[in-house]
Amino acid sequence: MLRKVKFAPNEYYHIYIRTLLSTPHFKYSKNINRLMLAFLLANSTKSGDAFDYLRTSQYSTPEKATEIAAGGEKLVDILSYCVMPNHYHLLLKELKNNGITDFVRKCNTSIAKYVNIKTDRRGPLFESRFNSKHIDTNEYLLHLSVYIHLNPLDIITGKEWRKHKLENWNDKKKKLLNYSWSSLRHFLSEKHTDPIISGEEIILGQFNNKKEYESFLREWSEETLEEISNIIIE
Repeated sequence: MLRKVKFAPNEYYHIYIRTLLSTPHFKYSKNINRLMLAFLLANSTKSGDAFDYLRTSQYSTPEKATEIAAGGEKLVDILSYCVMPNHYHLLLKELKNNGITDFVRKCNTSIAKYVNIKTDRRGPLFESRFNSKHIDTNEYLLHLSVYIHLNPLDIITGKEWRKHKLENWNDKKKKLLNYSWSSLRHFLSEKHTDPIISGEEIILGQFNNKKEYESFLREWSEETLEEISNIIIE
């Protein structure tokens, strides 16, 4: 079956990937950390060498594997991401032809092999086709970045935040920043740099500083999601 959304270099896309039967494989930190390593290794024209090293070297380290991958060219820019127990979100810019398809395939293959070996299971880890949506306006780009960054609130507060104003922002912000498996800290903290992230300047460059982005995030969190439901894929 042909994909409805056609990927093209220099265009932006929301990618949403759910586990098969919504099994919460990513409630375990080891699985999430391995997926995040895959984000680094798969995003390279040298990814094959990096994965081969990790698989075959007796004394392999993630640091060396990342160094090998860094010697290649990026397939995509990962502007923001969030890993949840049974799915993950990515905001991507395609840099090379078939970059998104190749990147997602390599990520999913890598983490599926890892989980299958660790849990003595077989078969695919994810639904057969990942969801995607073309980001065709700047407004969509900005709103999607904050939606992805607020996604962990589903765990922190429950999904009621999607219907009502979010109260006690400072408390929720602290909990969001303590959630290690999203790119939010890269967007809010001057001291934190996320090696997974690149190309985010198209978002952050529209704000005078990271505090201003936080204000936008907070204001957005106090609105009902019904107003922007058309941009969400789940």
